[in-house]
Amino acid sequence: MRYSLNYLRNDYLPNFALKFNLTNATLSAFGLLVAIALPALTPAKADVSQTERPNFLVILADDLGWADLGVMGSQIRTPNLDALAARGMLMSNFYVAPTCAPTRAMLLTGLSSHEAGLGTQHQQQAESQKGAIAYGGQLHDGVVTLSEALGDSGYQTMISGKWHIGHDDTQAPHRRGFQRSFILREGGASHFEDMLEINPVELPFYFEDGQPVEKLPAGFYSTTNYTDKMLEFLDQRDRSKPFFSYLAYTAPHDPLQVPDDWLEAYRGVFDAGPEAVRARRMVALRDKGLFPEGADIPPPLALPPLVPGRKKPWSERSSEERRIDARPVEIYAAMVEILDLNIGRVLDYLATQGELDNTYVIFMSDNGASAVTPLNYPGTSREWLHTERKMDPSDAGRMGSHTFISAEWAAVLNGPNRLFKAMITEGGIRTPLIIAGPRVPAGRIAHAPGHVSDIAPSLYQLANIDAATLPLYADKPKPRGISLVPLWQGAQNAPRPPIVMELFGNMMVRDGDWKLLRLLPPFSTGDPELFDLKSDPGETIDLVETHPEIAKRLLADYDKFAEQVGVIAPAPPLERSIRGVYVGKCGWDCEARFLLIEILIHSVGRWVFLALVLGFVASIVGFGIRLVRRRRQVIAIGGDAR
Repeated sequence: MRYSLNYLRNDYLPNFALKFNLTNATLSAFGLLVAIALPALTPAKADVSQTERPNFLVILADDLGWADLGVMGSQIRTPNLDALAARGMLMSNFYVAPTCAPTRAMLLTGLSSHEAGLGTQHQQQAESQKGAIAYGGQLHDGVVTLSEALGDSGYQTMISGKWHIGHDDTQAPHRRGFQRSFILREGGASHFEDMLEINPVELPFYFEDGQPVEKLPAGFYSTTNYTDKMLEFLDQRDRSKPFFSYLAYTAPHDPLQVPDDWLEAYRGVFDAGPEAVRARRMVALRDKGLFPEGADIPPPLALPPLVPGRKKPWSERSSEERRIDARPVEIYAAMVEILDLNIGRVLDYLATQGELDNTYVIFMSDNGASAVTPLNYPGTSREWLHTERKMDPSDAGRMGSHTFISAEWAAVLNGPNRLFKAMITEGGIRTPLIIAGPRVPAGRIAHAPGHVSDIAPSLYQLANIDAATLPLYADKPKPRGISLVPLWQGAQNAPRPPIVMELFGNMMVRDGDWKLLRLLPPFSTGDPELFDLKSDPGETIDLVETHPEIAKRLLADYDKFAEQVGVIAPAPPLERSIRGVYVGKCGWDCEARFLLIEILIHSVGRWVFLALVLGFVASIVGFGIRLVRRRRQVIAIGGDAR
């Protein structure tokens, strides 16, 4: 049956003191509901004593859309995460960075990504940013990590999954406070044992406790094996100490891949097309109070007719075209369900060990759903992609393929949010956060904004750690974020300082319901935009001209932030080739179209092109005038002769 992943075989399970019967995902979800729903019905516990400090399990998904969980109204089956939300709290307005590495840096430091050394992604520094510590593309020794502070305070610390915030050994997990670790160092790779790179300049390297892993085991699948390792670490730990467990999955990041048993799990579920599926999700979101009645949703990104590969409306596509175009989101959905199933394994383990009640479980994504194509990655050419990867639609989701989400489906996965990963708009930076644990009220939805830099100070408060007096912080910056513990323990929306971020030259400030952003071309104009997110979470009505005083105040907040953390504007501005939007093979007509588009995109190119067009038109007009004059002369001469 579909749920028979490799870890379900007894000979594949690690030798835990207690093995789990996971032969049926529904049974697993039911077991979790029983284990966690009953405590939720009992009175809240008193404060945890110093001798019984809580455990922490932080789970990070990779490129998950805001509207992808069942609790958000999605068609994707996520019973374990839905049960976790029912047991605890859902934060609907939680913010992360537009891309993965800056989010991970802020999560583990409580600082801005610039202060932590991740002002931009590794290998994506502009010339003006090279050499600056804030833009080194990895952590640096001038900051304290959450794992270091918790470890120094008696916690056992462990990570399994994606690291992506340290390419040097000095910034590896075992050097930054993690006592146990199994990690993929890079930002992405094949999800199978073949260890194929996501692009030709970012070869994947795996490490366990600081030692290179030369070969992955047969049958390796990222989500499953990251879970296996975390369960192994949890089983081998000193049970007299509390633990901090960081489970950083690479799902559902591309390449979208699943074991063969899952290839048909969502066949036909999305056949109605992106517009219809998005409309269904919006009904569910409104019913749950997660999107206001009457508010507009932004249209999906539409490519101009000239762009190769531009899609016709869903109803006008052939059945074969619809089948091909729906296939990636089917694979994606299966990846999300596998993710949920494995999270259930960890929660089942903690419940069986009697430790779930004293564990704060936090789940979120590192950014919104992605519309990045393989050709957007560094060093990836069309020729390399079609030579080194299986790009035929029949291979979608299989080992060796590189399946990815298109922009039209990314709009569905992000629900009402504008755009997608890498953007400073809501679709790039808004994620649902689920928190469950001691004294967290069950079934509550909190709409107060939160930020990923709030996690570290929140866990410090729960662990009775004062960063101000911790020797590790003696000459290093304290967390910039605020503690969310009052909110998590039932307080109503409390005032907070503005949330401010910058990446790739784009910026945002959220203060209360107001959000100011600046998004560079080609996705916007680069001018400040102002939105009232309470009435317009889709960012469809720019109010910058009607509320200039608010825009001015928020812009001043950003300028202060930029000076404090050392923002350096990318110069020259970072650009992504328009050619990346189409990954098919490209003949002469395709190349000619892209060449024309590139000319039109650049201001100098537009003037040159306009001059050439005007020159061509002028020459045609001039030639026509000369022909008319000559004809008149001939007629005149003929008339005189008569």
